[in-house]
Amino acid sequence: MGYVRAMTEPKETVAARVVDLEEKFMRLEKYLHELSAVVAAQQRTIDALAEEAKRLRQRVLDEGREVGPAERPPHY
Repeated sequence: MGYVRAMTEPKETVAARVVDLEEKFMRLEKYLHELSAVVAAQQRTIDALAEEAKRLRQRVLDEGREVGPAERPPHY
């Protein structure tokens, strides 16, 4: 139906609809680039937090090795 209607509409109306669609496409493309930048920034944050968690986990493990089970706490 839409194709038949487009053929019977005046050229000005079809041209106006095409321009409207092009404007909508350009806005969507802009939003896509903005969203992509946000997602990339979030991924960098996630990567940094994962690396920090890895370092902290290793630090806890290393500190656990330093205090052996045979050692007495200082209050004894």
